[in-house]
Amino acid sequence: MRLFPALSGGLVRLERWASRALVVLFVGLIVVNVAMRYLAGKPIVYAEELAAILLVWLTLVAVSISIRDKAQIGVTLMVDKLPRVTRLWVDALIWALIAGMLGLLLKAGIAWVTGPSVGFEQVITTGWPKWPFFWIFPIFCATALIHVLAHLSDAVARITGRLA
Repeated sequence: MRLFPALSGGLVRLERWASRALVVLFVGLIVVNVAMRYLAGKPIVYAEELAAILLVWLTLVAVSISIRDKAQIGVTLMVDKLPRVTRLWVDALIWALIAGMLGLLLKAGIAWVTGPSVGFEQVITTGWPKWPFFWIFPIFCATALIHVLAHLSDAVARITGRLA
């Protein structure tokens, strides 16, 4: 059994569940806030700020899922004209470059979230510290890296003939 493809498959199931929960929370918060504003005349003070945080989390979880599903736009005009073996090598190289970039972003993201400047930031309406909400960036980098390593593993397996 190959580690990264299996890990990626399990992780994407968790991400799909999380994205659904985030959509429900986001929509629910907006609907309740609109109802509070127009029916009770008292909107929820922190609703807009919390909705923005939920939207950022939802976006990064969805991008990680789209990396797993290879749902990004790709320009393959030149690559499609290459011989099959060369295309396999280009595919592996691209996944390796993306993995390297995500590894660097993960390292930088952890340094940022654990850095002293972020420790003082607060959510304006509630006074909560922001650093727990900022952890979505390193989490995204880690989950996307797992998906990319699964694709890289598949690409290497195709080159070596272990995967059709």
